[in-house]
Amino acid sequence: MTVTLQPHFAQDRRPQRLLVALIACFILQLYDADAAARQLSGQEGGALYRAGFQNGNIGGPARRLLRVSDRSLEEERSQPALAAAYMDSLLADPVAARARLVGDFTKRSKVAVIYMCFERMEMIHRAVPAILRSEGLAEFDLFISQDGGAASIFENGTVSRDAPFVYIRHPANLCTGLHHYFVKAFAFDIMGYDILLIVEEDNVVHPQALQLLRRMAQLSVAEQDIGIVSLLDLDMSPFLDAERFAEGLIQTVGHMGHLWVFGLHRAKYNAVRACLRDYYEVIKGHDYRVKHLPPLRDAIQGLMKEEGFPVTTELSQDRWFINSLSKFGFTKRYQTLFRFFEPIGSYGLHFHMNESLFYEMFGRGMYGGRIDPNAAFDVTKDPADGDAIKATVQERLTALFNKHWAGAAPPPDLMNTTYHGILEGRLNGLEVVRDIMRGPHH
Repeated sequence: MTVTLQPHFAQDRRPQRLLVALIACFILQLYDADAAARQLSGQEGGALYRAGFQNGNIGGPARRLLRVSDRSLEEERSQPALAAAYMDSLLADPVAARARLVGDFTKRSKVAVIYMCFERMEMIHRAVPAILRSEGLAEFDLFISQDGGAASIFENGTVSRDAPFVYIRHPANLCTGLHHYFVKAFAFDIMGYDILLIVEEDNVVHPQALQLLRRMAQLSVAEQDIGIVSLLDLDMSPFLDAERFAEGLIQTVGHMGHLWVFGLHRAKYNAVRACLRDYYEVIKGHDYRVKHLPPLRDAIQGLMKEEGFPVTTELSQDRWFINSLSKFGFTKRYQTLFRFFEPIGSYGLHFHMNESLFYEMFGRGMYGGRIDPNAAFDVTKDPADGDAIKATVQERLTALFNKHWAGAAPPPDLMNTTYHGILEGRLNGLEVVRDIMRGPHH
């Protein structure tokens, strides 16, 4: 938009008022464009947002976002209806859905691994090869579920069509709400698996991550409080003894941590199946990217009231999933003490930040050693394990304070906070170390 400055007239202030109005319109236009781009983040508009609006740059693709053709807008608006019709057709006839989705594929395993993806190819082309390098991959049935509306994952040859997986490319953009419902219904209702392991698009897994997750899901069956199982998303390793606790598991509250790499047993799914279907029925046919706005926001909140969930909670399918599990007594999850994947999603649905800020928060890399997945154990069941973790925390904090605080003793409240942060799965060990290394003057 071009703003033409008018000459100043001492007696007539109408030009000044006009100038103010024009500037205000310009600012509002930029705000609306930025809001529109944010609402589209994680989908086609997400790429435009990343290229055009970061660091205050409003040129190039961002301007093209404001000039989307009528045809593109019409196609965009039609996606929720197309996605709903597609999903309804699959759910109505599981036998026909199976033939449509996987053809003559024959199950070899009781465990399905589903890699969910959309359009961030530079991440997909790192994540898929990592999954294919997984130890014992033949023990699982691997599926790649790609949402509609994006280029194929095979576009540059990084991912081979001959690799051992079944590729499902949806004809419409399901968005995260329907896509997450699809993978659960597909694994348990359509295909009949006992265990589902999910890897989201922007995560590079450890070679033994799938084996460990499977074992965790198996252990969860006997635990009345445990719903899902997940790999830790933060890095607590600076305060843990890897030799003793690499296979260690903790019981954390269900909403603690992201659902980036996680698993679920059929026994838990069956309990919440109807709740998940209710959420699906409410969100289908709507643009899920704007679930925070009416009318979808009001519909989701109305469903929350019906189920007795806190209306102030998040509206996402992940939080609905966790709340549904809690309703049936599955208030906790099994989580690893060490991180067995590397998060690489510095931009997309959850984050809009440059890489340095993302990696400052989550760090780089993952657990680098080998484990015995079948030796996974719950550290909360033996008081000796808790004592050992507490001793290691004391030892590591003391060493850091000796080095960076001129030998001062670590405060007891820091000791307790660090210890309980580990057992609750909420400690960002990198931040703690970084804060201590700044020294007493900071």
